[in-house]
Amino acid sequence: MTITGTDKADWEPLQLEWHQGFAFVDGVLLGDGQVPDVYIMLNPEGAYPSAIAQSASAGRYPPSPLLADQPVWRHRRNHWVLRDALRDYYLLPAYRERHGYHALQALPFRFDNGLESLGHQYWRDATGAYWFGDYAISRIPEARPDSLALLPASPASVTSASALFSDGVNIFLQGLFIASATARVRYCNHPSYRVIDDQVYKGFKPLHQKDGTPLPIANPDDFQMLAHRWGTDGQSIIVQAQQGSSISYEYFYRIDNADLATFTVLNERYAKDRHRAYYLTGKSIRYVGDFHLLKCWQPVFDECGSVVSASEREHDYFAVDDTFVYAAGTRLRDAHGPSFRHLGFDYYRDHQHVYRRQKRLDVDVESFVVTQLYRNDQDYAPVLVGDKHGPLGSGGIIDAAMQEAWAPYFEAHPQLKDYWWHRLQALPETSQTPAETLPLRAIGQGFELGRQVYFRGRVINGLDAASFKLLDTHLCGDAQGLYLIPFHNAESEVPERFSQEPAEHFRSLGAPYLTDGKTVFCHRIFYHVPEPIRKAQAATFESCGHGWAKDRDAVYYYGEAKKRLHPSDTRILGTYAISPSLILSEGKPLDVAFDPDEVRVPHPDFLQLGTRKLFCHRRPLSAKRIDLTTLQFLNDRYARDQHRIYHYDGYATLTEVDEAHYRESLGHR
Repeated sequence: MTITGTDKADWEPLQLEWHQGFAFVDGVLLGDGQVPDVYIMLNPEGAYPSAIAQSASAGRYPPSPLLADQPVWRHRRNHWVLRDALRDYYLLPAYRERHGYHALQALPFRFDNGLESLGHQYWRDATGAYWFGDYAISRIPEARPDSLALLPASPASVTSASALFSDGVNIFLQGLFIASATARVRYCNHPSYRVIDDQVYKGFKPLHQKDGTPLPIANPDDFQMLAHRWGTDGQSIIVQAQQGSSISYEYFYRIDNADLATFTVLNERYAKDRHRAYYLTGKSIRYVGDFHLLKCWQPVFDECGSVVSASEREHDYFAVDDTFVYAAGTRLRDAHGPSFRHLGFDYYRDHQHVYRRQKRLDVDVESFVVTQLYRNDQDYAPVLVGDKHGPLGSGGIIDAAMQEAWAPYFEAHPQLKDYWWHRLQALPETSQTPAETLPLRAIGQGFELGRQVYFRGRVINGLDAASFKLLDTHLCGDAQGLYLIPFHNAESEVPERFSQEPAEHFRSLGAPYLTDGKTVFCHRIFYHVPEPIRKAQAATFESCGHGWAKDRDAVYYYGEAKKRLHPSDTRILGTYAISPSLILSEGKPLDVAFDPDEVRVPHPDFLQLGTRKLFCHRRPLSAKRIDLTTLQFLNDRYARDQHRIYHYDGYATLTEVDEAHYRESLGHR
């Protein structure tokens, strides 16, 4: 049977094997390209077609999109293109190699006769031009297929991602219009960059600053990338930066005073010249002596925690000079550059201190160890960290499981002496776990009291049962300190000490703040230990709600002092902090002109400036449909003016509702 419109010069019959609605070519499954990733769970690589089809049918996977048991043809010059009686299809190139099956995408058009390659993933037939991407075929309606060709000025090293094609009228990049054919276009030494009419482009956009405006470049024709994110036009250094991580916003800036003759790119984030070092975010560092990247040490351990091999590479974020240490471009307080080194994982030390990332730890430096018990047959190999006083964070609070976990390491390292583990081992067994003669008394949160403190059924060594008590939902204490109650892995973790002051000195200052009588802490994330607030004064400290607080000298937002605010003239209204010249929302300045007398906060999340403006948190709301003169909130979720009733969704939207909707909501409270 011949499919109508199929030229045998272009197409050849394709033999398929069908099982339960699933097609296979050369033993490889043809999945539906509308949902290409669902077949990954089948793990089809190497299995027989009948077995794959049986599993797919039982799991109700989408069948192959082709017409079952009908002729299918494959293009002779492009084996990624198939055809049946109804439509043409594209075999997405990435799936066969990565996942062991084909993803077959139905196309909204059919190819004409004479489909041929122009190179660099461009194709044309008698009536159209196309770009064959990894996940779709794009038609190029603006292109004249008979004239489309690679720009003559293209270098031999050009890739499909950077190749520029022209039809004499327009220029295309990856099948999309980028400039007219009359534009002056120059390739750069990096495939992502090009110069078009005296503007440097990355991708399809001119380089722009953080505010979105074009980045002025003195010599665009001399632009070249040096390495990673660092480039130059021969006069300035041009840097590609980004704001955010999981969701990022890319922008560019210039360094105009760099010494180009000595400018050296160290890695993606750091560069230096003979005067300064530079960090990607725009930080400039006046270094001392030899500025270089820290060596990142990557050890490999055996099942007893002994190092069997190690490798080194340059660190992505840490750098040192002859005096200081820098983490993400910021000088690490009191850290000593010449002696600073990586211990493995997230831990570092110098001759005086130990650090976890940038945070200094209160541990004994000389006895501090970082190790891992490699378990060949398991995915998870526990990382053990601690000093002679106990595992990190335990504060001497140790249970039997913790002692057992460390046993292989200490037994394999007899040169280590007088660690907490040795002291516990030296105790008679009856001393380690004295017989419980008192009935256990449950006090909540998984704790029981007898002669000792029990947590989730386990004896916790180091806690004083006589003085132990719960302080709030997530904190506890005894005569020896204050502790965080474990939330994650509570069956195996123990309370973590964050203060050595006795529990009787604990005082809540209003969430999320507390004090141990000497230090003020911010407990922002309930499963993390409370963080001490540097320089906060416990005697005058007060929580103002919604993360805001004051003492005699400063205003704080979730523990961070706000330097532009002074407690004497700052009002805290809901989520807002208001001084005579500045409004902060969620800890950040709100860019709006205002008169202090017009400020009103009708709801903790809403800021009203007279009858001019209304904000929800930091987001402005249209005041045209809301009568600000009469706006008032009825409760947390409903507001009204003289004309309407509004529902607040808890985020940033006021939606108009009728009176019946509001009355009904009252009945559900």
